[in-house]
Amino acid sequence: MLSGAALGLGMSAPAWLAIFDYVHGSARALYESAAHWQWIVPWRALPGFILPCWTVNWADFSTNYLPHTATELASGLVGPAALVAGFIWRPRLLIRRMKWELVLLLVVLLLSMIPTVGVLRWSFRWLPLFHLVLALCAAEVLHIRPRSPTGSTMVLLLIVVTIPMSIFGIAGNYGPSVTWGYFQIAVIWALCELFLPRMRFRDWAPPAVTFAVLLATYLCIPPNCGVPKYNLSQQLLDPAPLDPQRLYLSVYPPAESTYRIEKKSAPVGQLVRPGSTSMWAGLRFINGYSPILPAGIAREFDFRIHGEINPHEAEYLVWAQSNSNGLLAQLGVDGIIVAWDLGIDPALGPDWEFVTSTEEGALYHRIGPPFARVRSVTSIDSKPNEQFVAATVSQIDDSRNHVAADVDVPSGGAPALLTFSRPFFRGYEARLGNQKLQVDSYRSLFPIVEVPSGLHGKLSLIYRPAWLVFGGGLSILSAAIWLLGFLAAARVRFA
Repeated sequence: MLSGAALGLGMSAPAWLAIFDYVHGSARALYESAAHWQWIVPWRALPGFILPCWTVNWADFSTNYLPHTATELASGLVGPAALVAGFIWRPRLLIRRMKWELVLLLVVLLLSMIPTVGVLRWSFRWLPLFHLVLALCAAEVLHIRPRSPTGSTMVLLLIVVTIPMSIFGIAGNYGPSVTWGYFQIAVIWALCELFLPRMRFRDWAPPAVTFAVLLATYLCIPPNCGVPKYNLSQQLLDPAPLDPQRLYLSVYPPAESTYRIEKKSAPVGQLVRPGSTSMWAGLRFINGYSPILPAGIAREFDFRIHGEINPHEAEYLVWAQSNSNGLLAQLGVDGIIVAWDLGIDPALGPDWEFVTSTEEGALYHRIGPPFARVRSVTSIDSKPNEQFVAATVSQIDDSRNHVAADVDVPSGGAPALLTFSRPFFRGYEARLGNQKLQVDSYRSLFPIVEVPSGLHGKLSLIYRPAWLVFGGGLSILSAAIWLLGFLAAARVRFA
């Protein structure tokens, strides 16, 4: 088990190394180290491991205790049933054979039921590990006792849970359909165990029943219950009336309280593009959905998780930083969207022109063509004592993780300074031909590269962070170890 855990940890190395890297210096890291009481698994919800329709009060994102089905506890029913059947059969044997697995199972369950401190928050995030350990324990029980009456135990557990659920009225809106579907599957399996004890595919029954139960859960209980729903139409795939060549700042109120279906039943987002809906049409926004709120833009502008911005910060940016020398121009922002619901008067200066408006808000573009993705500047306030020459930048190729451009810096003078209209993260590398250039940042907002005098050629800016290099190598190594182990086991088995 430890070897499997180490292998899984190695193969997932890029993901968890990326989290550690992005959280450092992010707005999430600035949260107070207080206990988070949201989405703690209440002890009253534990029967949900048997029937996920079991409905009790959970603490939601705003710490409001509201009725919520135990969908997060759905485990396919076979795991709990196999474990219960094993303890009814020989509890001492199971404890002796699986004591450490059972201890881990209880510890993870306890962690999901108590407040969590730290950047990960929300205790129910321990549940995937709980389901994994539960499945391993159930598999061990079925390995020790292949003829375990798991199907009959499922029927018994369903009866035990259904009776109090009916008495106390906590079946919720999906109780009848879920219970009926579970009973049908459990009874069919129990009858097969009784009347077809030597069934050829008996060993495949537990995973097949688990899949059937989870499928029934998915069909009976909507997977998006308990979260806000929005009327997002297919028109969001069309960039109009926005320009894909421009970089936008969208100023809008919290999406969860403004654009959810209960507030606005008509299609929303065609202009303001809340969250990350801008990506669907290939549009470029400096704000969007980000649960980590990475260092730089999110911290500087006080963005929130769904891309909404603090109204006072929005007023400051729109009124004081939207001129030709302001911070928005340095970022390359040449489009602003202001939602009516926020109640802010844009009051933009002569550098801007009104484009259009809808019932959602108004759209403004900076006068002139869109800003180039790579620009040469002669001065920047982060280096007040330095002056730079204007370089010629052409043939810009901008992709997700790579920027390339032809750069020509005049010789015999000062170096050139290039700014890139993309968010800055640690891990950028710049090269001009065979020469490596240093990548800095402007207040951790966007990358800047200083090019020495007289150089010319193809400049490449590539995002290659350490977590991707080392994590990817560790993942490939772990996958190779797994493949070698698989081939060795297959060779021994078929020798």
